[in-house]
Amino acid sequence: MLTHSQIWAAIDALAAHEGLTPSSLAKLGGLDPTTFNRSKRQNSEGQLRWPSTESIAKVLAATGASVDEFLQLIPRNPTPVRRIPFRPMRKAAHDWFDQNGQIRATGWDEIAFPSASDTNIFALEVQGDPFAPVYRDGDIIIASLDSEKRRGDRVFLLNDAGTAQIAVLGRQTATHLHLSTVQGSELPPCPLTDIRLLARIIWASQ
Repeated sequence: MLTHSQIWAAIDALAAHEGLTPSSLAKLGGLDPTTFNRSKRQNSEGQLRWPSTESIAKVLAATGASVDEFLQLIPRNPTPVRRIPFRPMRKAAHDWFDQNGQIRATGWDEIAFPSASDTNIFALEVQGDPFAPVYRDGDIIIASLDSEKRRGDRVFLLNDAGTAQIAVLGRQTATHLHLSTVQGSELPPCPLTDIRLLARIIWASQ
């Protein structure tokens, strides 16, 4: 017998497989964007709400997935998942994090991601092809604020002016951080005093 959590986990898995949020998956299927939101999975009294067969049929048709493929996404021994902050990436990101480098409580959507010990992570959707061919339009990257950063790691960087970029970590001196583009071109050394936030990219939906 399928459980409420298994059905919703399969919808989340279908969205993740397509590189989408549950809201984007709903829109792709011609549904209201809030159809698969977490708030719709139970009512204010805590009673469970199930997705309709019509809504599932519409997103399967939109993604081209078969019923059998959808059933394969239903976890038999569910991997714990949690919802992490998510938003489309853009160059101007001054209002995404506070002055302490913590994710602001407003302005973010959420996306499902397998539970991990690292609690300070966030997701970004690549816009356009500035990082191609490594990351392309629509790819989702997961970045960790707390993970140890090593030379050669791909990182999300936010400078003091609020400009965001993705780069490859090079050597660090007492005053500067050396970076290169994901395509391999060396960037001008970045003063450490200009770096507001540095997060290691730990996963990408490529």
